[in-house]
Amino acid sequence: MKPIIGITAFVEDDLSSRLNAAYSKSIIDAGGIPLIIPIGVEEEAAQILALTDGLLLSGGHDVHPFLFGAEPSLKLGKIHPARDTVELAIIEAAFQRKMPIFGICRGIQILNVALGGTLYQDIDSDHFSTKLLQHMQQSGRAVATHTVQIIADNLLATIVEQEKIAVNSFHHQAVNVLAEKLKVAAKSNDGIIEAVVHEEMPFCLAVQWHPEELAIAGDESAQMLFSAFVEASLKFKKEA
Repeated sequence: MKPIIGITAFVEDDLSSRLNAAYSKSIIDAGGIPLIIPIGVEEEAAQILALTDGLLLSGGHDVHPFLFGAEPSLKLGKIHPARDTVELAIIEAAFQRKMPIFGICRGIQILNVALGGTLYQDIDSDHFSTKLLQHMQQSGRAVATHTVQIIADNLLATIVEQEKIAVNSFHHQAVNVLAEKLKVAAKSNDGIIEAVVHEEMPFCLAVQWHPEELAIAGDESAQMLFSAFVEASLKFKKEA
């Protein structure tokens, strides 16, 4: 029996939500069954997660700065408070169940905020580095444009078994102050946190890049991430 993976949806406007097909395809290819979680179901978060075996936090809008005690900057992008609300509720319910969590792009950001961390509202404006990379790439979504350095002895390092991998990059927000319960798993050369883990959870990994796009294009490291996540979700399913 395959594990069911709940995936938070990218909000397109106030009336509808959608999800890039690469997320669901990567889950299916790894042996899971995707189930889209829409906005507006924060009151039913625990009930919804009772139907799933893993949680994937997908990419999308900027996180509202009010959630980490900041005023909106000039470079803040489009926000969607309703999505913030449902994802915070879903994350809380997932931690209560101690179920596998995999965050992607916005996913690493909302996870950090949910656990008490803060964000750079705009990397170019807020993060000062003489080696600042292009984090909002102009190339295609399946093109790797910079590398990340993987820190030894964490879940990410165990999965990919490499010290450095090439990734794609489509974000202008990023983790600033790291939540106390999270640990850095990878960084880019300009110091941006690219991956985090929560070592008190059986499987909790979040990355700043988009492995779903790389996975369906055949990138082995990206495929390994989805395989490990789905495998952890299957284990959770069997033990629940």
